[in-house]
Amino acid sequence: MSRLLTASLSAVVLFAFATSSRAADEPKDIIAKAIKAHGGEEVLTKHKAAQSKNKGKINIPGLGETEFTQDVSYMLPDKFKDVMELKVGDKNITVFTLVNGDKVSIEVDGKEIDAKDAVKDALKDASHIMQIARLVPLKEKGYELSLIGEDKVEGKKVIGVRVSKKDEKDVNVYFDKETWLLTKLEYRGAEPGTGKEINEERIITEYSKPKDGAPTPKKIIIKHDGKLFLEAEVLEVKSFEKLDDSEFKK
Repeated sequence: MSRLLTASLSAVVLFAFATSSRAADEPKDIIAKAIKAHGGEEVLTKHKAAQSKNKGKINIPGLGETEFTQDVSYMLPDKFKDVMELKVGDKNITVFTLVNGDKVSIEVDGKEIDAKDAVKDALKDASHIMQIARLVPLKEKGYELSLIGEDKVEGKKVIGVRVSKKDEKDVNVYFDKETWLLTKLEYRGAEPGTGKEINEERIITEYSKPKDGAPTPKKIIIKHDGKLFLEAEVLEVKSFEKLDDSEFKK
């Protein structure tokens, strides 16, 4: 009790310090720092489309670790194309995924498959995730931001913000406390192929040097329920103000 009484002055000082610390850690301030670290608002809003070439390894249930190459195109808000070549033993398998508005189609070696609704929903969620990753939309009305606090991701000190929006999944975003670059996006999603709900973590472990004022992800890992699902290296990425609509047609 005596310790509490004699600490009154210290408590006032600590309260003032804590108040200023909380102000510095307001979600909107964290997002502002991250936008600056990623090249600024003008750079992030100018390019709403991109194409990339990737390679890596993926863990597929029943097949184990499998090498892949991947060509991805997207244009916000709702167009996405993914051509993935998987090497299974001595056989190559092509998986073609296309999202164009409300239309979702998946083909394996040229044959369309009947994807489960949960998988289709997960693909449609991709546009929501990509909007969040652009950061600038988080300043708009409709997004609610709340502070998660400090944590560690792959050994890096990070600070997290929870992003909520009506009729969309909550997404936790984490930023490196030294560089303010986006380090992790975490949300509940559907496991590819099964549609089973899992906790998905998309972690950017390395960025390329800034190009046109903006650093770009170079190495990415994805975890499902804490287990490594995919690791990829971005070999090439090009950003565009827009892509022709024909890019997202069969």
